[in-house]
Amino acid sequence: MVENLLAFNFSKTRTICVAFDEAWAFLQRLGSELTDASKSVATRTILAKRIIEMADQGLKEVPELRDDALAFLQHNRPFRLIAKGSAENYRSDGSLTRRTRGKAVETV
Repeated sequence: MVENLLAFNFSKTRTICVAFDEAWAFLQRLGSELTDASKSVATRTILAKRIIEMADQGLKEVPELRDDALAFLQHNRPFRLIAKGSAENYRSDGSLTRRTRGKAVETV
């Protein structure tokens, strides 16, 4: 039988899932705007990727993974470039634009 080196064992997978669920529940309890329907997919994706990455780098405990992911999200907020009331700067394809002398310039 060939072992897949890219997969996690059951125990590590369970730890990753619990850390993710706890991080998401924490944001929901806070009433964070990152859990709003328009932002939840991006937020959940960032949390999941960070938790998986850190588990791959050796973090083994749920609290470590959860807290690291929440700290990462706090310092790398996916929507901090979008000021409230400036939805016109967010294009439907997911890129941001900024206004320069009346012209829209793509920034992301």
